[in-house]
Amino acid sequence: MTAACSDSSTASKAPQTSEAASSGSATPTARPASGPDRERLNKEARDLLDPAHRPATDEKGFVSAGSLAVPGMNVDKTITSGTALRVEVACAGEGTVIFTVTSGTAKAAKRVDCARSPRDGFDFTTAGSSLAIHADSSEGESVGTAYLVSRAS
Repeated sequence: MTAACSDSSTASKAPQTSEAASSGSATPTARPASGPDRERLNKEARDLLDPAHRPATDEKGFVSAGSLAVPGMNVDKTITSGTALRVEVACAGEGTVIFTVTSGTAKAAKRVDCARSPRDGFDFTTAGSSLAIHADSSEGESVGTAYLVSRAS
């Protein structure tokens, strides 16, 4: 996993690869996050997905979790087609993040406002043998991200 795409807190039961999309410049009003600021924002976002704030996910249901650089992507190549998943996403900081999940021909996107409603979730069924989670924001330097993917019960 490359440091430019996700931080070291990414956890998964399976090997994953990360890819970074080309990055545009931050908006003039966005305050760029330095390394420690980015880490703090990512931790704040991960804390929103803490077990105290969401339904329990046992180890058998766990698929993948972590933080993404913005823009950034995480790919899990161990998933099977037709798997019903619950995807939870969160962001912290100033701005909006669009989380996009793809698998084969299936695709879903969720826009999350980091200040107003920093946490959201949705059901997703895979249509291929991999699962990609992508995060993008025009305020990429001012936001932290987190995601948690588990098998739907």
